[in-house]
Amino acid sequence: MMMGGSKRKTGLIGKLFWLLNIFCAFSLLAAYLASYVNPEITTVFAFLGLAYPIFFLLNLAFFLFWLIRGSRFLFLSMIVILIGYNPLISHVQLFPGRESPQDTAVFKVLSYNVQNMAHSNTGIEQSGIRSEIFSFIDSQFADIACIQEFSARDRGFTKVFEEMKELTRYPYCYYENYNPENTYQVDAMVILSRFPILHSGILSIPGDTRTFGIHTDLIHATDTFRLYNLHLESIRFRNEDYQFVEDVTTGQAEKEALGEGSKSILRKLHNAYLIRAKQTSVVEASLAECPYPVIICGDFNDTPLSYAYHKISSGLEDAFIHSGHGFGNTFTGKLPVRIDFILYSPDFQSYDFRVPGIHLSDHFPVTVFMKERLSD
Repeated sequence: MMMGGSKRKTGLIGKLFWLLNIFCAFSLLAAYLASYVNPEITTVFAFLGLAYPIFFLLNLAFFLFWLIRGSRFLFLSMIVILIGYNPLISHVQLFPGRESPQDTAVFKVLSYNVQNMAHSNTGIEQSGIRSEIFSFIDSQFADIACIQEFSARDRGFTKVFEEMKELTRYPYCYYENYNPENTYQVDAMVILSRFPILHSGILSIPGDTRTFGIHTDLIHATDTFRLYNLHLESIRFRNEDYQFVEDVTTGQAEKEALGEGSKSILRKLHNAYLIRAKQTSVVEASLAECPYPVIICGDFNDTPLSYAYHKISSGLEDAFIHSGHGFGNTFTGKLPVRIDFILYSPDFQSYDFRVPGIHLSDHFPVTVFMKERLSD
């Protein structure tokens, strides 16, 4: 087909489409900058990064539109899409991941945000959900399990974690409450392990008592590696925020509520981006002084096209990219996004990354098999 863009007269509608194409192309380019611009400088690019899937699909549509018309205009969106190859493969993997080898050196890692054992935004623990979550964790036979938002109301710490170890059959357990001053109920991040724990520690922003990450040094065979369990700042949506988003999506939102609801959501997103930027700096500093290879699990509350993900994953590998398949979405809500990650040092090799589709939380769990490269 001839590229007749320079010969065929472009009508008014064609010109309008071209202007929209230019706008979408530059918006996609700006979205790529979300990985590089610290939200503490401006959150504009962070918001654009959140809209990456929309801008990508629009540019893909424009590319196909101009291709069908045989116009040279297709090169704009094509080039912009190709520039974003790395963001694209962090969102979708077209080919099946590597299968796990039958090798005793392989071990399995699980990461799961269990939404306070409630499967709702009320935070009220459900005994049935709690039992099913424990059964799921036990059924996975993972050697390491990182749990975020583990909750047990009105129970003693010792009894709760002894029960957890018994029900999930892990000999080693390390946990820390998000709020260390909260000594009357469990609201914690947890690491369960079949490998001995050598040392452990917490991560928090200087001047802030709230814990957002924990880590343990684990002994596997004769080697030591550090395991991080992270839970970066949540957007802290309430029921009314989710209801507003649903009303907007279905076209049922009242006009007078649009302004106030939008402001509330944008404000919460803005604040979360700023806090995650500070938390990211703490994680970077911890990684810089770590003497061991690392595995990082957790809920980043942010997408692969984000400043937090880009900085924390620098020099590391993403289990989904290297051994996953499909979209890898880990949030069970209406927005299909990947916000739960397993990252690791090049000292390891990952296999068979999966996202079990169980609806016991607002997150899906993620699992992967790992092997030290030196043992190949």
